Amino acid sequence: MNAIDLIGLDPKDFRDRDVPVEEILSWFETLNAYWMHSGDVNDPHVELTSGKCSNGFFNCLLVLMYVNLSEILAYQLSRKIRAVIGEQRVDWVIGSPMAGITFGHDVARALGATIFMFTEKDPDRPGKMLWNRVAIPEGATVLQIEELITTAKTLNAVQEAVDIGNPCPVDWLPHVGILVHRPDKLPIDQYGDRKVTALIEKEVWAVAHDECGLCKRGSPRCKPKTLWRELTGKL
Repeated sequence: MNAIDLIGLDPKDFRDRDVPVEEILSWFETLNAYWMHSGDVNDPHVELTSGKCSNGFFNCLLVLMYVNLSEILAYQLSRKIRAVIGEQRVDWVIGSPMAGITFGHDVARALGATIFMFTEKDPDRPGKMLWNRVAIPEGATVLQIEELITTAKTLNAVQEAVDIGNPCPVDWLPHVGILVHRPDKLPIDQYGDRKVTALIEKEVWAVAHDECGLCKRGSPRCKPKTLWRELTGKL
């Protein structure tokens, strides 16, 4: 399936069936949004924007910018969430800025939630979030949805901001839904008291150059945004 085929997919055709994760990953690959190292030290590996080395790369925005694909993936994640929580009511869905905002909205709609909202980055405290524009009423159930998670840092920052900024206690559901869960080690099925439901899970590590085993064994580094052809062998 090529990119034109993907853009033409009808979300209605995917609402009542589960799409295998291998097929979803093939969509990411087609749109140059996913790559994993082969294990061959002669092949290049990723140099991230942070300067660290990695054995994998996801860019969810290259997929979620297509309205139909965001809707399809949101319904796929909602099906997995419903399989876990059953008919549990979901009143609010909350996410973090910025890449996953539209995806979180699509998941909220798929789950039948009344409201979707997101936290904001705190300009004065890097890594922290703010919640001060709306109030969650007492008794409303809240589910957190994220587009990509590597560690619990973002999850915790969102929950902390809402707990601090909301005028009354928040009834968090003990679950978090994630499009791409890419910790350095799997399995991780829980962060704190919240269980993880992810559509895609892959072990993806990121380390400094001097700690990178691929660098030490002679694998060249490539920046995926500028050297995609060298990294993947594709145009």
